[in-house]
Amino acid sequence: MKCVSDIVYDPRHKLELDLYLPDTLTADACVIYAHGGGFRRGHRAHVETGHFAQKLTDAGFAMASISYRLRTDLDAFSEEDIEHIQAQVARSEKVGLDMSPNLYGAAFIAAMEDMSNAIEYLWVEGERLGIASRKLGVLGISAGGIAGLALAYPPMAWVRRVSRPDAVVAISSAVVQPWRLEKDGPPCLMFHGPNDRIIDIGNAQLGAARAEQLGAPLTLMNTKVKGHVSQVDEVLDGTHPDGTPYIQMVIDQFARLREDD
Repeated sequence: MKCVSDIVYDPRHKLELDLYLPDTLTADACVIYAHGGGFRRGHRAHVETGHFAQKLTDAGFAMASISYRLRTDLDAFSEEDIEHIQAQVARSEKVGLDMSPNLYGAAFIAAMEDMSNAIEYLWVEGERLGIASRKLGVLGISAGGIAGLALAYPPMAWVRRVSRPDAVVAISSAVVQPWRLEKDGPPCLMFHGPNDRIIDIGNAQLGAARAEQLGAPLTLMNTKVKGHVSQVDEVLDGTHPDGTPYIQMVIDQFARLREDD
């Protein structure tokens, strides 16, 4: 594995990514990695970043670990967008979402926009950087997963303003706008477990139930492992009861990026 660090993908907000590449000449496709931290903290170079990068590059993918804006408040948006965000927050609460409003308010929208900008950057520069396909996946942890799931099924006011990924894996996350799920959207795989004090699994189950009702391609995998951060280690090292390593499920999800290319 090799890494090209500190690539500026959004000069306006001074946002960078680190691109991990397999030792082969080109990567089959690219996965964007988005760290957790409640949209308030976190960094693209946390220790688990390297572990996921090694697994993905071993499988022939590139992985772009991105920074995104943190602690963004409503002042960063237009008056019209502020109205949209406030209405979305109220609707999320009405459908039964039970988590901190920080996870589906202004900072969440900013992170989703930044992730979209990273997708667009990699569409343009990917071939030069050694990525063979324009298809892109998202692997998001906690808040990063929330942003990735939302980008797959974006808020109505952002549909024409953002670019969607082709597949998503989210760990310890939830669909914060389950009413946006649709039958023909990008496939999403969520890993979660019980006794998560930050994002209760019930929030993920809301999205999974809505997906089942609509026939949307979103699957919830209950690892049965307690806690929030513990899900990362479980996905890296744990095994499904049928004997399949969870990380293999992640790789299989992104294998879709190679199809019909």
